[in-house]
Amino acid sequence: MDNYVDRADKVMRALSEEAQKNNGSKMVTTSQIRKFLTAVNRVNGKIDQFKNGNKSSASGTIPEDLQMEIKFLKVKLAYQIGRADAGRNKSNPVKDFADKSGLFAEIDSIGNNLERYENFARYVEALVAFHKFYGGKD
Repeated sequence: MDNYVDRADKVMRALSEEAQKNNGSKMVTTSQIRKFLTAVNRVNGKIDQFKNGNKSSASGTIPEDLQMEIKFLKVKLAYQIGRADAGRNKSNPVKDFADKSGLFAEIDSIGNNLERYENFARYVEALVAFHKFYGGKD
């Protein structure tokens, strides 16, 4: 993954600028983005338990059960998009956020690679931080 901090900054700046230009469109809310971060943090806890209890974690390979937990993050994100769906003629700020940030593709690219997962988790944290920095609201 490229520099996730700069990438998160660029994504959230662009979303903020679009929301300001289009008075009718809204930016993803803090609550919406934090719900996804909460799901990521739950997986982080399980990853930490795996790393602490398994010497083979040094190989950088995530076991299958945790790989499925990571893939399930796509379901959590899809649910947030569905909840925010305002209809066909209006924008969906959660979908815009997911599309611009590339979160579905990021999740798909993790596979069983521990380092890729850790970079993904940091990227999500950076997205939340820059969301707040650029004036994201509830």
